[in-house]
Amino acid sequence: MEFFLDQQAQFASELQQLREVQAQTENVVGRLANATLAGFNDVNAKIDALVDSQIILTEAQSRTDENLRKTDENLRNLIAVVDRYFTEGRNGN
Repeated sequence: MEFFLDQQAQFASELQQLREVQAQTENVVGRLANATLAGFNDVNAKIDALVDSQIILTEAQSRTDENLRKTDENLRNLIAVVDRYFTEGRNGN
């Protein structure tokens, strides 16, 4: 009978130790989950900032491309005017 009581006491002690270890594990897992969530939030905020920057950059490039097209057109027109001036000037007009 004493053997069974000793075994029961040892089992109860080991069960208590397991509960304590499980509580510590739950604490660690909870902290890791919070840290992971904070990391995901940080990464998502950075991705959002990159997307916003890309949108702004794309819009700026579009405006620059439009200005370059206008500049090219104006330059072609100027070249045509100068070319006509010199071509017609040499023909006596």
